[in-house]
Amino acid sequence: MDASIRELKANLSGLIRRVEAGDTVTVSVHRRPVARIVPIAKNGGPAELARIPGIVWKGGKPRGLPSGQILPRGVQLSDWVAEDRR
Repeated sequence: MDASIRELKANLSGLIRRVEAGDTVTVSVHRRPVARIVPIAKNGGPAELARIPGIVWKGGKPRGLPSGQILPRGVQLSDWVAEDRR
């Protein structure tokens, strides 16, 4: 569905309901498309995440963090994490 910026301002609630129902709204300014309002994809779970480039999941349960690590006194958590990532 196409809507001008004027229509978007006047009918925002109705357009959002249409998007929520699955429609896509293309917003135009002076008859030139400038934006698209699309529905947010439902959470597809691990299979959906695995399709994102750079994310790898082999189906196992996450191991979590190693136990026994304590934040040293006087060190900020952000600095500690940054050092751990090097």
